[in-house]
Amino acid sequence: MTEYRVQFTVEARAAYDAAPGTRRAVLDRAVRILARDPFRKNATAPLGAGEHFRRAYAAPGVRFEYVVAGAVVLEIFDEFAYLVDESDAV
Repeated sequence: MTEYRVQFTVEARAAYDAAPGTRRAVLDRAVRILARDPFRKNATAPLGAGEHFRRAYAAPGVRFEYVVAGAVVLEIFDEFAYLVDESDAV
């Protein structure tokens, strides 16, 4: 079985590196699944008219947006990270 090579954007790598160990383990598993089949029908969908721009719901609160073009280019959106959080509440 051929697997796609997954390349992280700079922002995706930063989000991955900042994730706690348990969340990173979930991300690793989701990336392995997408590397095998980035067009899978379960929990993924196209973004727009083309099939190559896609999104996937990797885990509760974590969405991937990615492009399939010889390799999978991945962006991670951690939906638990907010523009305004507790440290901003003053």
